[in-house]
Order: sequence, then C-alpha cells, then structure tokens
Amino acid sequence: MSEPQFRFLVGDAFLCDRALASREAALLEADAGMERHGLFADELDISSLDIELRSCSLFALGRHFVIRRIEKIRNAKGLADVLDKPLPAGTYLTLLAGPLKATNVLLKMAKARDAAASLATGGSSTGGGVVMLPTPKGTALQQAARGVLAASGLTLPNTVAQVLLTECGDDLMALHHELGKLKSLAGEGSIPEAAARGLCFNHTEATVYPFYDRLGEGKLAAALSELDGLREDSGRILSGIIRHLTQLVMVRLLLDQRRPQSDIASMMGMQDWLCRRLIGQAKRRSFAPLVRALRLGVKLDQRIKQGRIAPDDALMQLILTSTESAN
Repeated sequence: MSEPQFRFLVGDAFLCDRALASREAALLEADAGMERHGLFADELDISSLDIELRSCSLFALGRHFVIRRIEKIRNAKGLADVLDKPLPAGTYLTLLAGPLKATNVLLKMAKARDAAASLATGGSSTGGGVVMLPTPKGTALQQAARGVLAASGLTLPNTVAQVLLTECGDDLMALHHELGKLKSLAGEGSIPEAAARGLCFNHTEATVYPFYDRLGEGKLAAALSELDGLREDSGRILSGIIRHLTQLVMVRLLLDQRRPQSDIASMMGMQDWLCRRLIGQAKRRSFAPLVRALRLGVKLDQRIKQGRIAPDDALMQLILTSTESAN
C-alpha cells in the first residue's frame, strides 16, 4: 500500500477535496471493501473516536476515517493526544482543514509524526502525513481555475467562462459547484450569459440569520431592513424567532449566574462562535423582557395554527415586542 495510514490535508477546500478523492481511489484500488467513516471535527466525541480507531470492523478488513473541518475542533489538544497514538493495521485516517497557523496543536502533532518517521527510516521516508495545499495566487490561480473549467467537461462561451471566473474569485470550490449547476443545461447547446447568471451565484441571496441577529440585539430598524430582503414564509420566520429567543433566554439566565463562556457553550451544546454571538446579544437584554417576548411568540404560534391570526400580523407583533426593551 503506497498510501500512508495518516494524512493531514491543509489549505484550499477544493484542492484538499481533490487530494482526498485521489487518496480514496488508491485505498479502494488496494481494498475494494474498505469501510469509509465520514466525520466532522466540530461534532466529534473524542472518547468515542479513540475507541473506534482502536477497534476492529465486523464487516471489513480495512477502514478509512475522514474528519473534516479540523479548524473547528473545540478540544484540539484532546484530539491531538488521540491521533498521536499508532493506528492498527488496516486503519487509515485523513484530516481536512482550511488554512491553519503554524502554532496549531494538531498541525504541530502531525509534523512531529512526520519528523519521527523520517528519523526512524534514516530520512528515506516518503509520502509525509502533512500535505499543505494553499490557495493558488495570480497566474497559478488562473491556471487552476481553467483546469477546473476543463475538468467539468462543459463547453462554455468565453463570456460565460469569464463570468464564472470573476464571480467565484479565488474560491475554486465555489467554481466547481457552479459548474455542476450548469451541467443541467449542457444538453441544450450553448449556455447564454443571462442563463448562467440566473442559475449560478444564488449563494449571495440574503439569509434569515442576520435578521435574527439584529432582532436579538433589539435593533428594530435594522431587523426590519433585513426582513425586507427575505423571501421566507412568515410562519417559518416566526418559528425561527421563537428558537432564537429560547436560546437568548437560556444564555441570559446563565450570564446572570456568572457562568463563563466555555460553560455556556458546553451546557447548551453549541459551537464557540455561536455562543459568543448569542452572549453579545443577550448582554444587551434583560431576562424578564426576553421571557415575555418568548411567551408571546409561543401564544402567537398557537393562534396561527388555530387560524385566529394571520402569520404576517403575528410576525410583526412579535418583532415589535422583541425589540421594545433593548438596552
């Protein structure tokens, strides 16, 4: 087997994904029955992972664990301790991460493994575990983007190709996904520029989350401005407000108990970035008004389901109540 048991792909999302595909093809060529376990670092149970990596499969001789979003891991030191242990024969592990600092605990662990392996083999070790794949710049980026266009198998007019390259910038993964959308039109001959613009780049469409954030901050005008650009159903937006208010009430209660951010994130089972955002909003609010708004939201949701109030009217009533007492 030419593939090392441990590999850490760091850098550009698209390049890392292509490197993963190449590695998986090599592993399957050697063992067509190899199991694949896909995991995400921000959802990992480190203790369970440790047991899984050391156990044996009942249905296959080989196993391949793929862990994405390593940069999102909460307990990097704990994961590094688990991954630094030797892997059983037939077990392969691939980590994927965006750009990391040289001081990252997991990156330092992986580089130390490479150094130890090289020293043990007298410098003859090949195929190191760490593979750095930074996003190309300048001419290299243009060549890489042209390569993605060519690999799609689509024949695009120069104007459409230029639109794709301009809109996606240095995001090769976005370019790959947009080309996938255009494949649905490939059987109709040439793809006009207007059709390409209409089908692609919908990722720039407004989402509902900035609205929830402005509402949580108690900024009525900003919340209404965000609401104006949304295409969501009023009933669904109201349900989302209720969920958001529930989280704010819980965070405000824990803040009043002088709980640190790490405890709040752990107790509520949320990622650190989301916890920080909710804490920032909850600090602007008092507990009682948040509870009052939440209770109103639950009542309005019941009245909508009973046909006693229109969703649009209920939504506006809840927005006004939710922002009336912000600091």
